[in-house]
Amino acid sequence: MIWDALHLIKTHWNDFWEYWTPVVMISIGIIVFILEAFAGMKAEYGRYNKKKSGLSAPIAWLIQECPAFFVPLFLMFYNGIQFFDSSNRINTNVVLLFLFMMHYFNRSFIYTMRIRSKNVVNYMENFLAFIFCFVNGYQIGHYHTKFIRHDLFEWNFLLGVFIFFCGFYINIDSDNRLIRLRKESNGSGYKIPKGGMFEYVSAANYFGECLEWFGFAIASWSLPGLAFAWFTLANTGPRGYHHHLFYKEKFRSEYPKDRKALIPFLI
Repeated sequence: MIWDALHLIKTHWNDFWEYWTPVVMISIGIIVFILEAFAGMKAEYGRYNKKKSGLSAPIAWLIQECPAFFVPLFLMFYNGIQFFDSSNRINTNVVLLFLFMMHYFNRSFIYTMRIRSKNVVNYMENFLAFIFCFVNGYQIGHYHTKFIRHDLFEWNFLLGVFIFFCGFYINIDSDNRLIRLRKESNGSGYKIPKGGMFEYVSAANYFGECLEWFGFAIASWSLPGLAFAWFTLANTGPRGYHHHLFYKEKFRSEYPKDRKALIPFLI
């Protein structure tokens, strides 16, 4: 029976990661979006951690984010992935996997060394984020190390990579502004973020991250890429709107009236 089960898993392993995992992620994303956008549920970390117990933010971010870097790295070596094929053509899926890992290297190791937040991350939130990053790291890593593509001059690859880097820049620039603002406040509480995309939206860092992963999905043109982009929007979109309401309530007339929540000029 055990061997039959193992054979069944081996037979459907690829289908599980290339189809069923993205489908489940999209489905969970829909549920999360409904709960956070319409039922008022908030992930309990940062300013929304009512229990005020958990891991310190830098440690929590390191633990939960690093699987999305290490799992694809392992798969690259395990599957013996090559940057060039036998005809010296670039495997663009490897390029995309490097971009994915670049984001998570920054998020896991560079960002965590720079933040000085006194907030804590709820243990359960940290655990769930760890599981997500592990699963997502595997599905993205599995797809982009299994399939070889040569899309270097295809419209979707060029456009997607351009959008990705725009989002990557906005995300890092917004993080830098928040880190400086936190240092300047010296523990005196929240201040109004200014400059960069914060002139247009309250959740500029989330806008940048959503832009990154939708650009990645366009460049990858894959179901795993689309699932990850949607889940990012479903999770960070409502949270960005909650941030927007938080700022408006706290600062009232001082808060810029024309500033949107997540998408410039729209929402």
